[in-house]
Amino acid sequence: MLNQSFTGKSFLRLTSLRDIIRFKLGRERAEYLEKLEIAAKKVADGNCDFSDISPFSIKGKKIFKPHLLESVYSLRRVNKILGRIYKVKQSDRDSITRQLNALITDTSPYVIIKGDISNFYESIPREAVLEKIESNRILSYQNRNLIKQVFTCKSISAENGLPRGISISSSLSELYLRDFDRYVRSLEGVYYYARYVDDFIIFSHTTGEDILSMIALKLKSISLELNDKKIKKIKSTKMLEGSQTLSFLGYEHYIDSDGSGKTRISKNRIRKIKTRIALAFLDYARNHNTNLLCLRLRFVTGNYQIREDSSLGARGLMAGFYYNNKALTDLEQVFELDSYLMRLCRSKRGSIYRSVGDLHMRQACRAAQGISFDKGFNQRKIYKIAKNEFSLIKACWKREETYEKKQ
Repeated sequence: MLNQSFTGKSFLRLTSLRDIIRFKLGRERAEYLEKLEIAAKKVADGNCDFSDISPFSIKGKKIFKPHLLESVYSLRRVNKILGRIYKVKQSDRDSITRQLNALITDTSPYVIIKGDISNFYESIPREAVLEKIESNRILSYQNRNLIKQVFTCKSISAENGLPRGISISSSLSELYLRDFDRYVRSLEGVYYYARYVDDFIIFSHTTGEDILSMIALKLKSISLELNDKKIKKIKSTKMLEGSQTLSFLGYEHYIDSDGSGKTRISKNRIRKIKTRIALAFLDYARNHNTNLLCLRLRFVTGNYQIREDSSLGARGLMAGFYYNNKALTDLEQVFELDSYLMRLCRSKRGSIYRSVGDLHMRQACRAAQGISFDKGFNQRKIYKIAKNEFSLIKACWKREETYEKKQ
């Protein structure tokens, strides 16, 4: 039987480097454990009411964030237990990407249907979700009660659906849509289906009209709605002749001249990477701190550890350019990004050069030698980034959306 209790050790397994900094857990494991035990006891004693959860807005969507240590960790622990008990988890982005890369090369006629569920989290009826977890009582009373407390806390109670940003919302949404996913896979003509949160993709040997109608009706029966504006169909003939590509989950798929499927990073994500490099140099123009500039460039081009985890081996949980783009097969983009970085460093024209100045740009160019996307992706270069450096690195990227709009 799965242990559903709250302990310092169970919390420690959910701890990242960012948490250690954010909650000032200390310098070593014993200090972390001591503070996490106190938090776990508060949860176990019923002294966690989630009154600290507050909303903020991103791109017009309301996001909720817990602030107290006990709130953050109790939600993570419940989410972990939900995943184990109900065997629910978000689909693996890289796995879907690799599957799509193989599917597009099928020479028999097919149609790709891409769709999106409108206002996904906000539309899922929480009463129906609670009914699902109450109906079988697999989840302990304490954990069921914590979920109810989240829904009834002041900042969330007046809102509809599942709160974005709260860790349990992901697992609860997957549990709620489990029957829908089975239904779509069973539809005539559908030979591949995948969903990643609100985005889904279907490969079918039929035109897809009936499939979309049936999906729309099924969604309506569970209080959800198809986003008509984001429906897109791609015929295999267009893929095979190279006149269309398939974009999904931050990647772009196409068929190469030799008939093989290739995957490249989406244009939006490439633009985001270049924006971060540009903003790092613009901040350097103000502070002339070459060490900080190089730290940011290593963060963008290389890889780093974000969580220690004995179950994942010595390296723990990793992130960075390679780990965020593992499914990439078109390596030309790696060299394209390196060319952009090199041109920016060596160019004697443009707004960034004028802002930095010739002397400091030459200093930056010398300091940044050896930092490259090639090393990050092909050599999987790992940089050691101190726990207190992450917030400093990201400080200059707070206005990246505004900067992109100006370009």
